[in-house]
Amino acid sequence: MRLISRLFDFPHPIRLAVRHKLRSRLRGFSREHYFNCVRRATEEAVALGHKRMTVIEFGVASGKGLLELEQICTWLEARYPIGYDVVGFDTGTGLPKPTDIRDIPWKWAEGWYDMDAENLRRRLSRAKLVLGDVADTVPDFMNNGLAAPIGAVMFDLDYYSATTHALTIFDSDDADAQLCRVYCYFDDLGSIEDIGVPSAISEFNSRNIRKKLKPNVRWQHHRDPYVLGWKIYEFHNFDHPDYTRLVRTEKPL
Repeated sequence: MRLISRLFDFPHPIRLAVRHKLRSRLRGFSREHYFNCVRRATEEAVALGHKRMTVIEFGVASGKGLLELEQICTWLEARYPIGYDVVGFDTGTGLPKPTDIRDIPWKWAEGWYDMDAENLRRRLSRAKLVLGDVADTVPDFMNNGLAAPIGAVMFDLDYYSATTHALTIFDSDDADAQLCRVYCYFDDLGSIEDIGVPSAISEFNSRNIRKKLKPNVRWQHHRDPYVLGWKIYEFHNFDHPDYTRLVRTEKPL
């Protein structure tokens, strides 16, 4: 009790960070940002009547994030009436050679973040690995049809070029392909808007009039490094038939 009471002596941002870290440890997670995206997407999916949802990670590398996504989905399945399909996209051989100055070649090197695919597959309990260049695998994945709409996507591909190709996952006009709003996490937002992942997001918004990727305003206020709220975005499809459906479950006071 003394330790808990002493937490109130710390500045507010530190108290927030400690609180979120304690909650995640109690749940057994280390990536609060992944959990926040999947949980919020789950709440919307359930409110819209979906029984199943697809969760995706772009950039699997050693597999730590994908394994945690499995744990998060298992934890949420015990608390919400919904099931999950988990998918991880990766080259399987590490970062490819940069092809564009916007890939920030002074920061990333070919071959980094390689994967032991067979070992990872043995450790996975439910996730599907999709290996290859995302320029090819994303269209193939979408053309083969989804068992459940996409609700949350974690982007950790490092490169502008790879992220641009990954964002084509939102190009489909099929209402069953994704929820009307999809929660997204972008790991590499430390660059100016003209290069890197920010450039890929900016170009996506420029070429789409009725679909947008924008920072989630609620999570922008969580500035502590553990929550990484400033990296959480929302994809909005304004023409989706569910876009105007009420998802708030209780009347505000």
